[in-house]
Amino acid sequence: MMGNNSNAIKVAVAGVGNMISGLIQGLYYYKDKPNDKTILHPKVGGFQINDIHIVAAFDVSKEKVGKDVTEAIFAPPNKTPTTMDIPPLGVKVHKVPVLDGVAETAEMVIKPSNEKDCDVVKVLKESDTDVLVIAVPSGSVKAAEYFAQAALEANVALINASPAPLARNTVWSRKFREARLPLLGDDLQSQAGGTVFHKGLINLLFQIGVRVKDTYQLDVSGGLEGLTTLDYDRRQFKRKVKEESISRSTNELFNIASGTTDYLDFLGSTRIGNYWVKGEGFLGQPVTMDIRMESIDSSNGAATLIDAIRCAKIALNRVIGGPVTSVAPYLFKAPPMYMEHEDAFKAFLDFSSGKRMD
Repeated sequence: MMGNNSNAIKVAVAGVGNMISGLIQGLYYYKDKPNDKTILHPKVGGFQINDIHIVAAFDVSKEKVGKDVTEAIFAPPNKTPTTMDIPPLGVKVHKVPVLDGVAETAEMVIKPSNEKDCDVVKVLKESDTDVLVIAVPSGSVKAAEYFAQAALEANVALINASPAPLARNTVWSRKFREARLPLLGDDLQSQAGGTVFHKGLINLLFQIGVRVKDTYQLDVSGGLEGLTTLDYDRRQFKRKVKEESISRSTNELFNIASGTTDYLDFLGSTRIGNYWVKGEGFLGQPVTMDIRMESIDSSNGAATLIDAIRCAKIALNRVIGGPVTSVAPYLFKAPPMYMEHEDAFKAFLDFSSGKRMD
């Protein structure tokens, strides 16, 4: 699949869930049309979407381990809609330790494989991986840290798509800084997802003179992430990340609640977000909004992930160590530092064009 592409970005994925299904389908869907208008950023630092290649994959499920990754992305409990037939890639899904990667609420749908755990560092080195993507479920902190350590030992860049605190953790930040390896995170923000929409809505209302007092964003979904967050501790963990992301996107003060409220199996990979905002306009008159948004989780996350992967490769080429602060506020919900959306977007463009080198 790579041929003689000197721009090839070799990617390993830890967790073959719905978002990785969306990513791999996207790589094939856009293989011969890298400049399609549905790609928000056709080029990032000279890299196109068809420069991204999956070279290694890790999971715990017996439904996925041992299978070619292009087959595993359609195995249960994945529910990403199938957009096209994808030929085998020749990349086998390797077994890794379960650790805290399976919530109690998901134990009925995820049965661990009996295969022997692989040597992750060895696989990363033998596959000549450039970038490792952590795509484990919310609350899987031990699993995320396990892969972070493997990235350090294998000398590869790391993208933490999960909410686990890595880029915003001083210990892990220092480790990657000292190793001169890029660390992008935390908690990937979907391109047209609920959190970025909610932040944009709140900021717009303040800009047009509506003083927001109270707001909520409550979701239901049928994906594994929805099932995982039925676990109370994991739900609260994820809720805190989302609420901080929204509240820190502006200097204004308001009451907020945000998170997944229920899992509905029949929704598949669909996420339905309900947004409610109450504020005051001119003369203190009430302004209330009630909005419903429906989207596909997996493709939304994959759209942002292709940008994060290309930024990680750029940072690797520039020998940037530690958190890549110029792109994190645009790509992630819980970056090590926050910016308003317009500033974050400009910093992302400046980084990808070479105007910003950090």
